[in-house]
Amino acid sequence: MNRTKTRSISSSGRWRLLLPAVLLAGACAGPPAATTTAVTVTPAATVPAKAPLPAAEAVLTAAVEAAGGAAAHDALTSYYTESHMEIASQGLFAETRLWWKTGKFFMEIDISGVGLTRVWCDGQTVTSEDPRNGRRTLEGREASQTRWAAGISLARDWKQFFTSATTLGRRDVDGKEVIDVELVGQDDAAVTLTFDATTHLLISQKFQQQSPMGAMPVEIAVVEYKPYAGLQHAARTEMRMSIFTAVTTLTKFDANVEIDDAKFVPADLPAVAAPAGTEVTGKPTPKTKAKSAG
Repeated sequence: MNRTKTRSISSSGRWRLLLPAVLLAGACAGPPAATTTAVTVTPAATVPAKAPLPAAEAVLTAAVEAAGGAAAHDALTSYYTESHMEIASQGLFAETRLWWKTGKFFMEIDISGVGLTRVWCDGQTVTSEDPRNGRRTLEGREASQTRWAAGISLARDWKQFFTSATTLGRRDVDGKEVIDVELVGQDDAAVTLTFDATTHLLISQKFQQQSPMGAMPVEIAVVEYKPYAGLQHAARTEMRMSIFTAVTTLTKFDANVEIDDAKFVPADLPAVAAPAGTEVTGKPTPKTKAKSAG
């Protein structure tokens, strides 16, 4: 290994530990557009409003309708997806599989050079397991963020996770007017959703990604959209952080599939042991010991 590559891998040690949490956040950016298009989101100054700002709930409702409508969202009660992520600057990739059913989900993230991470949610408790931290129960912002990131549409389900929605203003992005809406939770956790003011479609979201290693600012921009199960869903996204950009491509989407509820319970799979000498953080679940003993 040459000197340059050695420095690169060494400097990436901390953010590699953030990858499972960040990838989960990028697994579903919401169903925004009705046609394939390219979107580049860059900072821009706020432009003077030509009309009163629309209410945040009106913007969110319009986004749901633009993505296929409330009825199509209601009809999607379960799904299975596969996606491929690449971080070109580091030569890393990950394969992600997600099973989702009415708010419950199970996710596997296999990251090159890091290993397998698994995340379960039985509708209430969120459990994560990875080679660095072992098995632990997620709490607070980290648990809430993991739950809303796995859903199909935050514009539709925002009241499940946030207490308020506020229209921040209008901006010009590459000659296109956009509207920013901020969602805030009881613990002051916030996410900013950016919508096309003309088509009402979601084009990006920004938030602080929570993880055992701390919080980091993340932007997820939608690059390509495709229709799935009567909805328009992000088929390709760019997850932008200060330390890297990850491109995720959705490779499979199966709607309304049969999923046994046992899939969402961590006891159904053996624990992934943390490497020797690795400090395990977080609170292990009681079922971890029972499974190890068996």
